[in-house]
Amino acid sequence: MAIISDSQIIQVLFITHNYVRHKGDFAGVFLHLLAKKLKEYNIDVIVLAPHDAGLKEYEVIEGIRIYRFRYGSDAQETFAYRGDMHRQLFKNPFKIFRLISFIRSARKLAQTIVEKEKLNVISVHWVVPNGLIGYSLKKKYGDKMKLFLSSHGTDIRLLGNIPFTYTFFKRAVKLADKWTVVSNYLKKIILEKDKGIADKIEVIALPNDESLFFPDQSIHKEPNYIVAVSRLTVQKRISILIMAMNKVIQEIPETKLEIYGAGPEKEALQKLISSLDLNEYIKICNPIPQNELRKVYCRAGMVVLNSINEGFGLALTEAMLCRTAVIGTDSGGIPDIIDHEKTGLLVSPDDSNKLADAIIRMIKDHRLRTQLAMKGYNKALENFSANSSAKRYAAIFRGK
Repeated sequence: MAIISDSQIIQVLFITHNYVRHKGDFAGVFLHLLAKKLKEYNIDVIVLAPHDAGLKEYEVIEGIRIYRFRYGSDAQETFAYRGDMHRQLFKNPFKIFRLISFIRSARKLAQTIVEKEKLNVISVHWVVPNGLIGYSLKKKYGDKMKLFLSSHGTDIRLLGNIPFTYTFFKRAVKLADKWTVVSNYLKKIILEKDKGIADKIEVIALPNDESLFFPDQSIHKEPNYIVAVSRLTVQKRISILIMAMNKVIQEIPETKLEIYGAGPEKEALQKLISSLDLNEYIKICNPIPQNELRKVYCRAGMVVLNSINEGFGLALTEAMLCRTAVIGTDSGGIPDIIDHEKTGLLVSPDDSNKLADAIIRMIKDHRLRTQLAMKGYNKALENFSANSSAKRYAAIFRGK
């Protein structure tokens, strides 16, 4: 691939099914952050994303141009922004026809943008299903078009777990110049399917906004205040954390846990809290804006993410940038973030006793908690900032 100089401005089309719908939105916020940061490297990002009820079909948000494709009426456009596209299809296979409309509409508008803007670089986010759009465009434009794929977790699990899915999407992979993933865990899953594409895979961590997440000396740290931030799904193993807290509170009664998130497991988790008589100690809170989340991280004595097979673990890196100690599961992409006993603590999956022991140790050992927080902060600045991610993406887009 020809190398493009750093001073030359190049335009890149991001194709995604998850992107901010308005300033302050959570959906695909890390992609919006990356798009904005790439401007500092002379990369001008244009975004193609699905339409959703009440949205404009074209607008500019914080300097990023966004085109949105229609694939049905407002009531029918439910595939994007909800995190359940694949579950909708499993529940109702007839929705495959809606997915076909989704892909065709995206492909048609993508071609219009490519020809209108004279683009020759496409960056497809989430290979399932958007790799089909990238494949179609690459087939049409051939060597005139550079195709890059990026996976952030869910699509890799689908490619790895559902029979024949990788075989179906492999044609897009074969035509791609590079395929970036957010952790070595995801890279391993891919290479177990196809060892022949090792030279195409590159690991680039999800970017964090260091202007939003940073240490705040004016906020008092509370060692006994524990925070978890995640979707409330079975994979996140919030139930294990709640059971661990039962043991923690017996030893340190002043401990409190706040869980920030939403999802299908909320009712079951609330029932578990009540059944253990922990309502006084554990609270499930709705998601909050990032500037408010920073204050929560800075106040917390520690942040815990004990999910299994996590693609990355964004809450951990956000907390680390706030110089807060972290505990994670020795599973999925979390070990890429936490070096055990150096930048945080790792515990075995699905072991509430060991998780409780780690939390108790962290609360009681001020020196350990402080050292882990500082080393985690330094690692996060170097490896998980928006600048470090944007720099590496810019190099890939330029053929370096």
